[in-house]
Amino acid sequence: MALAEAVQGAKRPSQLITWTDADGVAVDLTGATITARLFNMQTGAAAASTGAFVLTNPTAGVFRWDYATTDVQTAGQFKVQFTATYTAGLTPGRTLTELWTVHLAI
Repeated sequence: MALAEAVQGAKRPSQLITWTDADGVAVDLTGATITARLFNMQTGAAAASTGAFVLTNPTAGVFRWDYATTDVQTAGQFKVQFTATYTAGLTPGRTLTELWTVHLAI
């Protein structure tokens, strides 16, 4: 699951993401709520994303990340970890961290 780069302050376009396991197989996200944490590699600060995560094709592991202002307010290199919490009693799933770049707006 590679993440597309963003530009500081730009909330569009939203990012379409396919959650896959280590073998590249899509993870079924049916009934899940997605959240994310952002780790700033320059400062060491971590924070929850306040963006919206919308399941667009849950059986195929596809969701959309609609950035919040705070998600893209700082330029830099980040690690992002997504969590899927299921309502059906399954244990939460977490991705390995993915690198994400927010480029300085010029």
